Amino acid sequence: MSPAIRAWLTRLYPPSWRNRYGAEFEALLEECLHSPLDVLDVILGAFDAHLQLLNGENINWRLLNMLNKLRSTVLMVFASYIAFIIAGISLVGVLDDSPMVPLMQTDPAPAFMMAVIRIASVLALLAVIIGGMPLAITIIHHALASDRANIKLLLVPVISFALLVLYFGIVFLIGTGKIQIAGIVQAVQPNNFPLGNRLLLVGLMLIFVLGAIASTWAVWKAISHTDIEQASFHPIGRTVNINLYKFAYFPAVVTSVSMVVMAIATIVWSKMVFSALPQVFSGNFGLWQTSTQPWIYGIIAVMVISCVTAFFGVARGRSALSHA
Repeated sequence: MSPAIRAWLTRLYPPSWRNRYGAEFEALLEECLHSPLDVLDVILGAFDAHLQLLNGENINWRLLNMLNKLRSTVLMVFASYIAFIIAGISLVGVLDDSPMVPLMQTDPAPAFMMAVIRIASVLALLAVIIGGMPLAITIIHHALASDRANIKLLLVPVISFALLVLYFGIVFLIGTGKIQIAGIVQAVQPNNFPLGNRLLLVGLMLIFVLGAIASTWAVWKAISHTDIEQASFHPIGRTVNINLYKFAYFPAVVTSVSMVVMAIATIVWSKMVFSALPQVFSGNFGLWQTSTQPWIYGIIAVMVISCVTAFFGVARGRSALSHA
């Protein structure tokens, strides 16, 4: 790579970081920068540096880089997982009240693939909870003790969830006839899907997606603002010291593998279902009775991109651990 590219990449890093590690970093770039993937890794390294995991004056920059890579691994896998969940819920929406449901009741092959998707989704959720629990507890404790700004960020997921529950409650009351609104019918049929019902479901989808995006951003910012790499916990009267990001790394791997399993199972399931029901694939069985094909292709595309992003983050975390 040319000196101009190396200089541009170095300028991506914060000034304080360059003042401390610039000379050693430029020497490393001259030695190791060989491919576009190396450039991408350096750009993400700049992102890591802006997170500023540690600020100690005597921290070796390679250790700092390792810790920041581990933190960005957690963030990338978490964001990818949220995107994957949105795609998965969209798949459930396409499946709901469609001829695909009776097919899976009579054909064991697609039913088995759907069971694989459900089992992998449970494993991914458990991994996210287990890996993120110590970090979440630390962030909440830190916010309550000394960083009030993070409290506002932590309220974003709570408010998003409350709005989703409230909106879903309204939809449920309309569906059960407890609330009646002009232009919205209690139950829709393939030949009777009024505009009011479409808008009601669009609103539900928007609240879910926007809430997921806002919550992911808030969690991302809260983690970025918390300069704690190790924390002590006291379960059952014992003191346990946990390296938060190293602890979260293996669950991140499990989450990423589970996402890949779900993506592959979704592709195989789609092939089975639409081979048996080609009229569904060419029909309007997507959300809000729109075309099926763009929804299926879009869902699979989001799943694949999420998996690639998650595994790229995992690979960066592994490289950091191997050079620890």
